Amino acid sequence: MRGEPCFAQLESQYALNDEQISMYSFRSCIFIGFTQYGEDWREMKKLVGLKLFSPKKQKSFRYIREEEGDWLVKQISKSAQTQTLIDLRKASFSFTAGTIIRLAFGQNFHECDFIDMGRLEELVLEAETNVCILALTDFLPTGLGWLADRISGRHSRMNKAFSKLTNLFQHVIDEQLKIGQLQDHSNLVSAMLDMINRPSKFSSFNITSSHLIAMMSDVVLAGVNAGTITMVWIVTELIRHPRVMKKLQEEIRATLGSNKERITEEDLQKVEYLNMVIKETFRLHPPSPLLLPRETMSDIEIEGYHIPKNALIRINTYTIGRDPKCWTNPEEFNPERFSNTSINYKGQDYELLPFGAGRRSCPGMNLGITILELGLLNILYFFDWSLPNGVTIEDIDMEENGALNKTLELLPTLPSSLVNKLM
Repeated sequence: MRGEPCFAQLESQYALNDEQISMYSFRSCIFIGFTQYGEDWREMKKLVGLKLFSPKKQKSFRYIREEEGDWLVKQISKSAQTQTLIDLRKASFSFTAGTIIRLAFGQNFHECDFIDMGRLEELVLEAETNVCILALTDFLPTGLGWLADRISGRHSRMNKAFSKLTNLFQHVIDEQLKIGQLQDHSNLVSAMLDMINRPSKFSSFNITSSHLIAMMSDVVLAGVNAGTITMVWIVTELIRHPRVMKKLQEEIRATLGSNKERITEEDLQKVEYLNMVIKETFRLHPPSPLLLPRETMSDIEIEGYHIPKNALIRINTYTIGRDPKCWTNPEEFNPERFSNTSINYKGQDYELLPFGAGRRSCPGMNLGITILELGLLNILYFFDWSLPNGVTIEDIDMEENGALNKTLELLPTLPSSLVNKLM
């Protein structure tokens, strides 16, 4: 069954039943991705688009993203100068989380008193692990699946994980209230707090504290996880394929010149081969191997297949990306396959769907790609990378274990032409 007619016809059919919603909610907080299509969903998506993902906001936040890129280079430089290993997952997490949290929450977690990046990573990993575990509700009849998940302890583990995250978010909210200046809407949290405090000034849709917590959870879990794991997978594939690494770094340094002291967003989109590498990594290692679950709202027919009402629909992007009907030699990492094609990851080409498609596609796609490209340009322009002594390419763990469990320890070194710039 081809992807295009499936998405086109199922677009208006997708819903979640009450049991599935309960599995992806905490107390009264329902994550936006799991909200039923309707007024709440439209208003929340509009809000996050206006206050975080709009072109105007992205432009105004550019300096934050570039400062976080500088911070990433500074941290890796310390390891390069002392010739010590760096955990690329932790470095990528700190860069991605630091950027997104500054943009959305107005809080610099590198200089935060109530939590450090290590603890934040633990909380996100715990929450993501619980969300990624398949729920029996998705496979067993109504009522039975919910009961089985409750008996198995899944409900209590979810509540425990998200209680910890909620406590963290409450600290952020308290800090924002302490600072004041909510009416300037300088970040998503201040804007939503202002809407809570002055509901009559805005639309008829009433923002609540539950909406705020759910929005903060969405931003952190979806944005940070996808950006971190994709960056780690890209570097993993580059290490495993030295030819691609060499070609990419040579193109980056030739395109950007040998005298740069920092990477800026003016440098993005200049290196076409980097875009190919990102696409190929999305194909083999999509950040969400299974898109959000949905249930059909009525009986439908798609290309001769009868799909009954209340059928559970899961789109397997991992399988699509490795389908030999769509891709030549699908198990090979070969960025050049995108050199003579217009296929992209923005939802128009159904053989490559890392962000989904249609109205349920990821609203933060453009921001996520900007952060990813900026991070990659920084680590690939300023540093060369190698495996630790005694470790070979065959030793690299390639298991698709999801969430933030993917680790990669590497040794960064400074190219001779850049030593004086970073010392």
